[in-house]
Amino acid sequence: MANDNENLREKRSLPPADYIFKIKSFNLLADSTVDRFESGVFESGGYYWRLVFYPKGKGSSDHLSLYLKIDESNSYPNAAWSVNVYYRLFVYDQIRKDYLAVQDAKSGVRTFDQQTSELGFDKFLKLEELNQHLKGYLLNNTCTFGAEIYVIKPTDTEGTLSKEDSLAVIRERGIDRGCNQFVNCLLTAFIKSIKTLIIDRVPCLGILLNLE
Repeated sequence: MANDNENLREKRSLPPADYIFKIKSFNLLADSTVDRFESGVFESGGYYWRLVFYPKGKGSSDHLSLYLKIDESNSYPNAAWSVNVYYRLFVYDQIRKDYLAVQDAKSGVRTFDQQTSELGFDKFLKLEELNQHLKGYLLNNTCTFGAEIYVIKPTDTEGTLSKEDSLAVIRERGIDRGCNQFVNCLLTAFIKSIKTLIIDRVPCLGILLNLE
């Protein structure tokens, strides 16, 4: 894993869990006057998202910038909404058949809200690296990006604690009941063995004690 003080970078063979977006004829896009474009909508964690590309960089002219955007089509329970997420963005190495995963080095969990609809990386990938054939990111004028998002949904603390308490009570009662049943089984087996021993060894005593 590499760290450039802003982003953590890691190679892995597994593809992104949520979305893969392939761009063909990338040079036409890079050479155009388009500074920003968005992918199609995809769903993850109960919300709709898009990838946002800045082929000439956003805040850094020598890098490709890549962002995650929460889509306008989402509905929220109230106006003061927020969505906490842990996310990674990816680019595919077509030579080595693996993915470069990039995530925030300073804060694993990020928040989307009314003021922040896009989060990502100004310096996602150096344009020099992107255009180097041996790097494998841009081959046959095609490159592939991806996203992986884990939404941290709000929880009801009191409800969660009550469920845990109830589970503990049930578990304790179950253990006590199980122990009692086990002890009763042992006592029953012991009594039966004593009866059998008395009947076998002293038949007359067994009859007198009415053990048969």
